[in-house]
Parts: sequence; C-alpha cells; structure tokens
Amino acid sequence: MATASSEHTALCTKATVRIAVCGAGWWAQGWHLPHLHRNPRATIVAIVEPNPTPRSATSTLESTAALGELYGVPTFATVEALLASGVALDGVVVCTPHRTHAHIGTLALAAGKHVLMEKPMTTNVAEARALLAAATAAAPLCFMVNNTANWRPQAKLAADCIAAGRIGAVEHVQCSMHSPLLWLFDDPANEGWTAPTAGMAGNGFGWGQLSHLLAWVFKVTALEPTEV
Repeated sequence: MATASSEHTALCTKATVRIAVCGAGWWAQGWHLPHLHRNPRATIVAIVEPNPTPRSATSTLESTAALGELYGVPTFATVEALLASGVALDGVVVCTPHRTHAHIGTLALAAGKHVLMEKPMTTNVAEARALLAAATAAAPLCFMVNNTANWRPQAKLAADCIAAGRIGAVEHVQCSMHSPLLWLFDDPANEGWTAPTAGMAGNGFGWGQLSHLLAWVFKVTALEPTEV
C-alpha cells in the first residue's frame, strides 16, 4: 500500500496535475483559469460555481456553462457535488467569496486534495484555527494561501536582508497600500463587496487588501503578532 508520503512524492513528480477551480468570478476567469490552462504541468478537470451568470464590477464575465465549454470540463454548483461526482483530481484552487473559504478548504482536505486558497484564509479566528488543524492533520497534503505579494522576488530580498541583520533589528513598521475605491462604493450593485454578510462587517476590500499588507509585513519581518 502506498503511504501518504510516497503519494505526495509521486504527485510532485507527475507530468501534469489535475486541478478543480472553485469559484468563477473575476479573479478566476482573469487569472487562475487561463494560467492553469496555459500551464503544461496542469490540467483543469472541473469548475465549481453556484451562480450560472457570475458578475464583476470591473469586467464582463463568461457564464458558468460557457466556461465549461471553453475549458472542456464539467461544472458543479457545490464542492460537495464535485467530490461526490467521481471526477479524478489532485487539488483545488479556492477563489470563492471570503466567507466560504473555510468550508470548501476543510472538505477538500478531508477528501485528500491539495489546496491553494485565495486570501484571506478565513473571516474569523475560530475558522482559521480549525482550518489550520485540518491542514496539519492532512499532512503531507499541501495547503497554501495565495498572498501573491509574498512570492515576489522583492519580498524575498527584503526578508533575507532583515533575517541577515543587514539593516539592523526591526524597531518599528510602517506600511501602506492604496487603492482607488469610489468606483466600488458609489455603485449599489457592488453590495457583494461592500454590504455586511454573516459575521463580516463589510464583505470584501478591507479583508482582501489588508490581508495583502499584513501578510507581506509578517513575511518580510518574520514578526509574530501578540495582540490585535
């Protein structure tokens, strides 16, 4: 019988990996789906999207059915339906609304699938701890959060400089990130980004952008927060 470690090694050396994309919004259609499609080491095997006509505040999106035809894959309304379908897959990309991340990630890990999750990881601390526990228990499955700025060469260079002590000890951190937002908040149709949902006080930009900034600070400085 193959062990979890040997299965993980086999996946890392496979010619291609089979990926299901959960979420078919602007980021999935503009980034994950086309990049996976162009990557010779990846094969898109399914798309999960409950909305038959995804919408975006910035661009016109393809319908879920059209995406299935474009990439030649089945589409599912829920991750439960995907996992019950028998579609063979190695991992999932989670690029759904923030509040759904923990649910989808936990189910995927329990099913033995690798997970690349868009930031923010979750929308509350209890969910974050539960998901961390699930990812730890599922080792050596890979669980990663896509804080994209942390993967840039500049971030590694800055982190290396601080770790080596070349600029001295960190005494104070000041970091800012700016985005023009009137186009977002002035349009009532963008309530998916601006209106409270469940336990989220506001549903998008604060969560989405602060996670970029804070993750970068913690990556570069290697500091650990003690109080919020």
